[in-house]
Amino acid sequence: MLIEMSRKGSRSVALQAGFTLLLLLWTTTGASAQTNDNKLTVPTATMQNEESQIPKAVKKPALQNYKDIKIGSTADEVRDKLGKAVIDDKDGFYYEFDDIELVQIRLDADKKIRLMSVTYTNKNKNAPKFEDVFGTDIAVEPNTDGKVYKRVRYPEAGYWVAYSRTAGDKPTVTVTMQKLKNK
Repeated sequence: MLIEMSRKGSRSVALQAGFTLLLLLWTTTGASAQTNDNKLTVPTATMQNEESQIPKAVKKPALQNYKDIKIGSTADEVRDKLGKAVIDDKDGFYYEFDDIELVQIRLDADKKIRLMSVTYTNKNKNAPKFEDVFGTDIAVEPNTDGKVYKRVRYPEAGYWVAYSRTAGDKPTVTVTMQKLKNK
């Protein structure tokens, strides 16, 4: 069950697009991405690069936490570090920081973080760049229109990281981290 957002007023098109992308990531990666530790198996329509192009020395992601919470952190640690959530229920949390930074966190059966997704709207100048998320050893290959999507599995770290950026002068950036199914 997804955490439902409820808030007075309408959302901007950028926010709606970011959440649509987030939902798309959940639906396209949830069932297919974690069946094989050696190959990324998301549909090729959303794929830009194969995992085989990732240097073998890259075993840990450059981005390992968000505001000192990480995959495996407890629900109590989330509340302590991020404060009161807009939505806080048995499945996870939803935070909005100044309408420019949105965070959705999903919990596993042990009430530990299994997924977190941060969306930086087009107004947020502090959105991470591709290199901030993956480091400099992994090349960015934008689409011809400027959009970027990359997902990398880190079996030794026990999770994958995805980076998505829309095209344009004020892009929306979404960074998602999810625990590998077999970890």
